[in-house]
Amino acid sequence: MGFPYSTKIVDRKIQADARNLKRLPLHIGLLVLESDFSYRDLANIIVWSITMGVSHISVYDSNGEFKRNCNQLDEALTRSREEIQVSETNKYDICFHIHCPDNRGEENTGPYSSNQVNIHLLSLEDGRQSLTEVAKYLCQDVQDKKQKIEDIKQCTVEKLIQDIYKFPDPDLVLKFGHTDSLMGFMPWQIRLTEILSLPSHRDLHYKTFLSTLFLYGKMEQRFGT
Repeated sequence: MGFPYSTKIVDRKIQADARNLKRLPLHIGLLVLESDFSYRDLANIIVWSITMGVSHISVYDSNGEFKRNCNQLDEALTRSREEIQVSETNKYDICFHIHCPDNRGEENTGPYSSNQVNIHLLSLEDGRQSLTEVAKYLCQDVQDKKQKIEDIKQCTVEKLIQDIYKFPDPDLVLKFGHTDSLMGFMPWQIRLTEILSLPSHRDLHYKTFLSTLFLYGKMEQRFGT
């Protein structure tokens, strides 16, 4: 259904709305639990986020369709960027990252730059399976006597996961669909993440997206003592 604002002003409008938010997430996760994907609507959500100043966006579906169709998503993003007429002062480079948990590394389809926005395409293998891979690394290290069992702590696991993914934990996850589950989405990295549910990513209006970010800004995070 497109944008609710005129394409001539939407770029400036989005940036003005971002300045009115109490806090803006650095990393937004988009958890799509629907079987019918709309690349256009998903691209709109990503472009709105980027225009507001979000620098990391994770897009997750359990079957890895977004990973397999990275080019299709890239084309949809190009069309969405053209629709809102991104100003010269807000130009950015989009870099896709497709992660390989079993290699402690990643493959990306774009260059790095000072104005880079990182889009991480994730699937089930990047969720619970990533913890399995970390466990394998640790077991192998113990077997090879590279470290002792008693030396393995929470910070050890965190370092290994950072070696694999190299991006900050999501501040906010938007879950699309009626499934009451995260379907294996990044179990270790979302311990402090705010999770908000929306019925669908299809035909999502900018006004609804903005209201969700205002709700996130009002949430009081309690980290315990």
